[in-house]
Amino acid sequence: MYYHNGCYAYSKKTLNLIRKKGYHYLAQVKSNNKKLLNWIEFLIQVNPKAYDTYTSVDTNRHGRYEYRRCDIYNDTYGINEDWKDVSTIIRVTSCVQKSGDNFCSFERHYYISSLISDAKTFAFIVRKHWGIENSLHYVKDVTFNEDTSRMRTGQIPLVSTILRSLAIGLLNQHHCKNLKQMRKIFAWDFEKLFSLFKA
Repeated sequence: MYYHNGCYAYSKKTLNLIRKKGYHYLAQVKSNNKKLLNWIEFLIQVNPKAYDTYTSVDTNRHGRYEYRRCDIYNDTYGINEDWKDVSTIIRVTSCVQKSGDNFCSFERHYYISSLISDAKTFAFIVRKHWGIENSLHYVKDVTFNEDTSRMRTGQIPLVSTILRSLAIGLLNQHHCKNLKQMRKIFAWDFEKLFSLFKA
């Protein structure tokens, strides 16, 4: 199973390549692909009955409750013309609420997949992805300001994201708690940075 974070214009080739290799994909449909997102919302509006649903409730030590519902739809009419082997539409709805608080933060995300499976399986896959999203991509954005980077030419974006991942992995391997602080320390003293490679 291959997870692709976001259906961008160039990802159609990527998804085709994944299928040619014999793997399945799960790709999040984001607002930057408005045409596909609007079409998925239209299909669900026309045929709102999901063929499978899974609901979970998670709590943590801080009294935070998260209600998650995963709905699976198999009506993919009109999508396969542009996207390779789409078999399933997944809608994940989440509501996060703190104990004693009436306010609930509500989010809804859509995914397409070549895999045919039940809602519990897709809920697990999506949840695992968000674990990666929170631990890596969020750190890349907040600590390394990746989303504001202006590097757009050639292989530079790919190389820079690999270097960021390498830096995060190296700091995690040495159990560094505050990555933002460590980034500043190593920027001021290169010898400390190179000492990580010797350890």
